[in-house]
Amino acid sequence: MGYISSDTISLIRERTDIISVIGEYVHLINSSGRTYKALCPFHKEKTPSFIVNPDKQIYHCFGCGKGGDVFGFLMDIEHLTFPEVVKFLAAKNGIEIPKDYDPEAEKREDLYKVLDEAASLYEKALYTEEGKIARDYLEKREIKADTIKKFRIGYAPDSWGYLTNSIGREYKLLSAMEKVDLVKKRDNGNGCYDTFRNRLMIPILDIHGRVAGFGGRVFSAEQEPKYLNSSESETFNKRKMLFNFREALPTIRRQNSAIVVEGYMDVISLWQSGITNAVASLGTAIGTEQIQLLARNSKTKDLNLYFCYDADEAGQKATIRAISIQKDSPINARVVVWDHPELYKDPDEYIKGEGVENFKKMLEKAEDIYTFLVNKRTRGMKPPFEIPVKEKLIQEFKELVQEIQSPIAKSEVIRKLSRLLDIEPNVLEKEFESKRVEGSELSKKANNTVSPELNAEIQRQEWIIKYLLEQPEEIDMVKNVLTADDFTDSQLRAIYEAICMYQDAAGGTLKPAEILAMLDNEKLVSRLSELVTTLEDKPEVPLKECIQGLIRRRLEKKLKLLQKRIRDAESSGDDTAIAQISMEQLEVKRQFDVLINSH
Repeated sequence: MGYISSDTISLIRERTDIISVIGEYVHLINSSGRTYKALCPFHKEKTPSFIVNPDKQIYHCFGCGKGGDVFGFLMDIEHLTFPEVVKFLAAKNGIEIPKDYDPEAEKREDLYKVLDEAASLYEKALYTEEGKIARDYLEKREIKADTIKKFRIGYAPDSWGYLTNSIGREYKLLSAMEKVDLVKKRDNGNGCYDTFRNRLMIPILDIHGRVAGFGGRVFSAEQEPKYLNSSESETFNKRKMLFNFREALPTIRRQNSAIVVEGYMDVISLWQSGITNAVASLGTAIGTEQIQLLARNSKTKDLNLYFCYDADEAGQKATIRAISIQKDSPINARVVVWDHPELYKDPDEYIKGEGVENFKKMLEKAEDIYTFLVNKRTRGMKPPFEIPVKEKLIQEFKELVQEIQSPIAKSEVIRKLSRLLDIEPNVLEKEFESKRVEGSELSKKANNTVSPELNAEIQRQEWIIKYLLEQPEEIDMVKNVLTADDFTDSQLRAIYEAICMYQDAAGGTLKPAEILAMLDNEKLVSRLSELVTTLEDKPEVPLKECIQGLIRRRLEKKLKLLQKRIRDAESSGDDTAIAQISMEQLEVKRQFDVLINSH
């Protein structure tokens, strides 16, 4: 099946009776006038916690967190692809999927054609006289001929018009090349010039094996930037793609493990050495969507994910960031700790110096993320520690330990800290079970320790999301008075941003089930379906009241910060700063008074 228009998908969704479809798999009971309840088909339970809302065309299980629309339900329960579900539901509802000429689909096909042609031209240029600089570089990096062919590595000549002269200057061709960032318009509007010049060219393929973009690498440290990647386009989305993902996928599934490295050349070097489950992010640190992409394609629930970033400071910072965003993903994350970091900065150098077998041994010794964080924080510190140092370390590690879901992992980390700090394990365990440190709001909620103030704050944010789902015409008004930062719950903030973005693009015509279908993060889908289902039968909190509550919190926080700045200025005797900050404080108080009086 080719391209399926959004109008066709919307028509299928509207014609489909979600109760009828899900009712073929579970026994649904009308629990209230608006919702149906059943035992969840995705996990074992004795009390029904699986809710279906026919008005919103969504479902949610309060037991396992599964949620979504009718398309997602069938994809999960029947293990079908999205096109397969569309075809099935279209046939079920007597809807014919148009097979007519689709100009938009043809335009996209033109983009892929021009990208593939560019890749072929770069491959040919590699073997020209001018391409010797690239061949010499590959020889220096010990990249073999069959590896070069496998990854379609090429060379972009040091020319402003190599592609336009080779592919053509027709408007249609130039337009396609510009859309995928192969060429750029000149500032004077007179023609185009090549984006990539005098660079080693590495094609980046999508999941279907099509060239979606390029990474161009320099040949010397003097050239900047080191990697120049294609800009975002209809074919290339940096946040949702990984270099070598398609080729690595069979090994990832077979071994249930993936290695994440920094550079394309690291992936290529590992592949050449027989390690074929390595991927790299596209010019930026790995993100949530890329980790979810790996997690969704694992053979079992918990994918073994090895972070193998460079040994330098930048690489270690990237490791910390990767650890922070993987917590909510169903993966078993480990960090490769470098042998001889003073000698080798990346996987490519290490394999050349120590061999692939030693690299595999280093992988086997990779630390779990909690051990890595403890060791990194205490590296260079020599026990015994004084009591104030122990107390400080306990506070720093408290949230880390409380985030650990596995009882075994939590016990091991407590045992490790017990030895390090010379404190009895049961004493540490009691300390870590005490009230969470500030900032872990979601975990407080999970442990039923949410304060009434925080609970009310989260509920205001949830009601605003529900209002925007059902009344998209209010989005512009809300965006004028609130920012994404006003949503203190990270998941609600991401949902708010997604609703605004998708509704803006669709002119405010999307329904709740369509928003759900567009979210490709399982945690967000679950949270949104839970939110809609939970608030359905609760007394409404007025939108204006919710907005004012968020603004009040923002102003109160600002007043506290200004008060602290005044105290600091008083301590240093800076009268000018005191006067300036006091004026800011008066303005915030005025805004606060206006807000209070607007009730």
